[in-house]
Amino acid sequence: MFPDRSVEVHYGSVTDPAALAGSMYDVEVVIHLVGIIRKSRNLTYDLINRQGVANVAAAAKEAGVKHFIQVSAIGATNDVNYTYLYSKWKGEQEVINSGLPYTIIRPSIMFGEGDEFLDTLAGLVKTTPVVPVAGSGRNRFQPIAVADMAKCLALAVDREDLKGKTVEIGGPDQLSYNGLITLISRTLGKRRFRLHVPTWMMYLPTAMIQKVVARPPITTDQLKMISIRNVAEPGIVEETFGFTPRALEGNIDFVRSVGFWDGIKIALGFMPAHLRDH
Repeated sequence: MFPDRSVEVHYGSVTDPAALAGSMYDVEVVIHLVGIIRKSRNLTYDLINRQGVANVAAAAKEAGVKHFIQVSAIGATNDVNYTYLYSKWKGEQEVINSGLPYTIIRPSIMFGEGDEFLDTLAGLVKTTPVVPVAGSGRNRFQPIAVADMAKCLALAVDREDLKGKTVEIGGPDQLSYNGLITLISRTLGKRRFRLHVPTWMMYLPTAMIQKVVARPPITTDQLKMISIRNVAEPGIVEETFGFTPRALEGNIDFVRSVGFWDGIKIALGFMPAHLRDH
């Protein structure tokens, strides 16, 4: 993406302002990617998705950074009932109020090797003939390939016209959750039935599983987000960045590496290393 530029690596943490200050020397553009969708006792949404952004933005401001690109999420909201999406919105506010020239990119779900979301769905398809679905399964997504997301970020670097703007992006197709299950089943050569369970009925068992499983297949926060719109305007990538992103169908062969026992491990809260480490 930047063939004429060398890469210099600095180690640190978004929770360590001192380390961030040292890494910003002579930097003109910051692309901030750090965020969590699963919280823990020591890593909370507020600490990483809000305060972490504030720390990076403050270091960038001190260093005189000319363009701060924040990766957020479609659906970011000031509604405190959606704790993850609220934390992403709070992170956006830290950037907006920082005084930095900024661009906020809100992608729909991203896919590619190491994709926890699709690998988890593939694990369900591999291990059970009946796939449980919270609610109607009609909520729509607009998956964008991680490589295309990276290209959008690279193209945004020198775009003066995007400063001060929030851009929602997604791939070329909008698919429902039901459609994702169908596509993954077809990719794996499986025929699967769906069992639709009212969302409210899943809260208690999901909350109980969260207490004993380190990385449950779904969390109560994610259950709340099931009904949230997760799509951008059709053709937004072509219109804004001048290229056509790849479709989900035909580009998820990586889910074939999810085996039966991988599915069992995922259900028990362990993402197999060969799926995770890409």
